[in-house]
Amino acid sequence: MSDPHDLVCVYNATSSTKAELVRNLLEAEGIRAATADTNSPFPGLSIMPSEVYVERSSEQEALAVIAAAEHLHNPDSDEIGEEFAEEETGT
Repeated sequence: MSDPHDLVCVYNATSSTKAELVRNLLEAEGIRAATADTNSPFPGLSIMPSEVYVERSSEQEALAVIAAAEHLHNPDSDEIGEEFAEEETGT
């Protein structure tokens, strides 16, 4: 059985700036989140995706907050908003 405090990736951003925006959004909703630039030899550069992590117990809530933000960004479409179009949520 998984530990509810294990970290899971809920968002892959194309830049560390976008990852920080998503992290701030989640934390504003009371969800502890962290970002990782582990794949980049130069943190802050958009060479590789930057990931946003939350505790497994908060995963579904975090995904719902991200989905709501995407919908607010582009309410006339069922598609992901332009700001988030380049990213995919993790599972």
